[in-house]
Amino acid sequence: MPPATNLAKWWAKFGPEKGRITRHLSPYELHPVRSLINTIPQKTVRKIRENGLVLIPSAVLLVGTVKWGTGW
Repeated sequence: MPPATNLAKWWAKFGPEKGRITRHLSPYELHPVRSLINTIPQKTVRKIRENGLVLIPSAVLLVGTVKWGTGW
């Protein structure tokens, strides 16, 4: 079915995608997110190590500002 006449010019800018990989879950897959759940602890530790130097001081500053603003 071709696009509507008023959308033909807009859709002409989009060509076919070559080399795109599409994936889907098999209906027989029993645990589709098991690997995600199993790697959460390692990813959490890695993210804390990578971003801790920024997150910890900013969290302390945020809590301090809120406590200072509310008068303890």
